Amino acid sequence: MIVEQWESRLNDLAAEAAWIKGDGRWHRGPRTLLQVLNLHQMELPMVALLGWMLEPEGYHGLGNYVVRGLFEELGLPFDRSARVYVSREELRVAPCGKVTRADLVVRVGKVCLLLEAKINAKQHGDQCRRLQQLWGDEANALVYLTRYKAESSLPAGWRSLTWRRVSDLMTPLPQRASAGVREFVETVQILDTQERASMLDEKTQFYLRHWSLLSEWAALRSDAMHSIESTLIAATASFERYAEAEWIFRPPQRFPTFELRRPSWQRGDLRAAIALQWDRDKLLTDAGPWPYVGVRVTGVPHRAKSPLVLSLAKELEQAVKELDWPEKDLSNGWLWWRRVEPAYVDDVPDGLASACCSQLHRGWRFLSSRMDELFTT
Repeated sequence: MIVEQWESRLNDLAAEAAWIKGDGRWHRGPRTLLQVLNLHQMELPMVALLGWMLEPEGYHGLGNYVVRGLFEELGLPFDRSARVYVSREELRVAPCGKVTRADLVVRVGKVCLLLEAKINAKQHGDQCRRLQQLWGDEANALVYLTRYKAESSLPAGWRSLTWRRVSDLMTPLPQRASAGVREFVETVQILDTQERASMLDEKTQFYLRHWSLLSEWAALRSDAMHSIESTLIAATASFERYAEAEWIFRPPQRFPTFELRRPSWQRGDLRAAIALQWDRDKLLTDAGPWPYVGVRVTGVPHRAKSPLVLSLAKELEQAVKELDWPEKDLSNGWLWWRRVEPAYVDDVPDGLASACCSQLHRGWRFLSSRMDELFTT
């Protein structure tokens, strides 16, 4: 395809993608609420959900459907007339004084089941042995619940069961099952990476239909990035002539960074600078297409909790309002910052470099005296 046809063809593809998205057939990102909240790989929330569904009187609407299915899977007798007790984080103390907690203990009449649950972790130390010693006189079954297949390192007397198998025991779900139950089942199925890898959704089909064009355009990003970075380096070279400042270029693999600062802007291990930076993994992508400029500190860990960092950010708050540097990302060392975009699409890379230099000049004029005061008091 000749260059003159690219823009028209790209517009056609964008329209096709928009139609698919509008129909709700183009998906990306988390699939369930548990994923959105980043709870799907955390043991405590997942164990809490499972414990909730094992209690027949819960609002999940399943009655004893799950606990009965689990007992039958393990070959344990299930007395429908017996009371079901579910205990989470049940605690016992060994003779030596060491406290041990069982993730889930399920009692139905005189039958007791102990579940030790893992999501990403594996068995460590003598955890299973201690559980067996403390609950072994009561537990009719000791089950190690994991994402993976049976572990050969389990002590004798333990059985492995996967989260996926638990979700399989629950399906097909009764019509009365609550939304929370369906959320749990879908989330557990997502943990199965093989199923996830085999999915072929609409956006994947879109790529397979147009991979040749998309690959050709994607290859242009490398040339565009090189042009932007070369222009930025050349444009900012003029800052080396600042007699009153240190001008430092740090070109790490992912985050090229220019720093304009005075040697006195230091307190202990903390150093401050007016800086320009970009993320090479995100440059010219929807995730973060342009460079950013702001006040940056380095040299101290846990910056978001550092009293000195918090104090500096507070002291500079009024000054940066005039600069229109409204963003803050203390955990990454940016007290105040803003992204720098070109004025026009056709104004890249020269216009972008000019805008970046302009922001650095303005930052130096507005903040250098204030920074001097902060680091001399």
